Amino acid sequence: MHEYFILRWAEVQVNLGNTEFFLSMTLITNHNKYFLYFKPDHGILLFLPFFHYGSYNFFMNRLLVGIYILFSIIFLSWTKESLSSWMSKIPTDHFDRSKEWILKLPEGETLSFKDLLDHLEKVRVIFIGETHDQMEHHRAQLRLIQNLMDRGHKVVVAMEMFERGQQPILDRWTEGVLSEEEFLKEVKWETTWGMDFQLYRDILNEVKDRRLKLLALNIERDLIRKVAQNGVEALSFSDRERLPSIDLKDQAYRSYLQSIYREHQEGVAKDFEKFYQAQILWDEGMAETLSQFLQTPEGKDKTLLVLTGSGHVMFHFGIPNRFYRRIPVPYRIVMLKEWKKEIHQEISFPEATNPVAHFLWLTPPTSLERRKPKIGIILKEKEEPRGVWIERVLPQSLAEKGGLLPEDQILWVNEKEIKHLEDLHEAVFRKGSGDTLIFIVIREGKKKEIKITLP
Repeated sequence: MHEYFILRWAEVQVNLGNTEFFLSMTLITNHNKYFLYFKPDHGILLFLPFFHYGSYNFFMNRLLVGIYILFSIIFLSWTKESLSSWMSKIPTDHFDRSKEWILKLPEGETLSFKDLLDHLEKVRVIFIGETHDQMEHHRAQLRLIQNLMDRGHKVVVAMEMFERGQQPILDRWTEGVLSEEEFLKEVKWETTWGMDFQLYRDILNEVKDRRLKLLALNIERDLIRKVAQNGVEALSFSDRERLPSIDLKDQAYRSYLQSIYREHQEGVAKDFEKFYQAQILWDEGMAETLSQFLQTPEGKDKTLLVLTGSGHVMFHFGIPNRFYRRIPVPYRIVMLKEWKKEIHQEISFPEATNPVAHFLWLTPPTSLERRKPKIGIILKEKEEPRGVWIERVLPQSLAEKGGLLPEDQILWVNEKEIKHLEDLHEAVFRKGSGDTLIFIVIREGKKKEIKITLP
């Protein structure tokens, strides 16, 4: 008896939440039912065994393998072609300041700001990846807040810059209870974030003026610091109870973080596993905050604008995938990037199965004259003994490359004595490209001189 078969596509599904591609196929014969499923997982197509019922047919199995290989080749070719096509639309030698550079990925379609708003119209969660010291990025964020509000969205602004325990302070700010000086003092801006407040002032004033919800996104930094120094295993029982659920199995993200780690392994990060665990904890904590808020009555019918560093959302790694794992709410990523000639290197990663974001918004390059020196240290001021200590050194920063370490006490900078945070700001305020900062620090009881030249 000759066997006949019917080939039917069961589905070709694109998940709009995390843009992972799934392809499944059902093949039915008069005796057997076969199921084929594959997806690009970290750049590798996974082939699952066939599920069959009844007699096993060798010819049908070989036919399915052939179909699988054919469509694998087609799919990979399409992926590479789509990625290269949008990459080619980014200018490599000159940035035209007269136009807005917003690209929809992976198509590479050039959008106006209105087009971008139209695409975001029905999205509940919008991640906006920033470079913290870029004023153009914060202007873009403010513009999005204002225009979404004008379109009738009930906007909540979630910010990486604040810890969850500071939520009552943020609520008092948006209620108009606190002055700017009181707010900065209560959130300990200089020690918990440390960036120039002018970068964020307009956003925070807009939130207060419109009485919007300002959501503290970050997990407690002392917990992240403990994991970075000693790993999750060394945490006390009480600290372990504060941890969100953590998934360490994303091999593509691990490879991405390894590529970053290799660039600064001579600095503070000596143990990749602890570095990796701390980064994942950071991402998981913020993802947990978002998912929990959306499930509260306060989060109902709200549009969340999530302001965070680009490293937490690139390629959907970090917060987005972890957020979607908890609550499958569709999201979009708007990646803000300062244009530079080598930008292609920043927005590509061979093992990533997704583009860098849903939308890439290129901002004009900042001239050297307008740049403020960014050393890359988070500071803490103590009353007893009085002085300024380094709490955290940012990865890939000038501070890390120069050799500054957490727990260094800063005594002098260019012959200016450092007793308060304001002293340090004054010492570096008028410095610019080509200037050298000479730090005198105390490390393990000994004075040490460290020179950092500003690029």
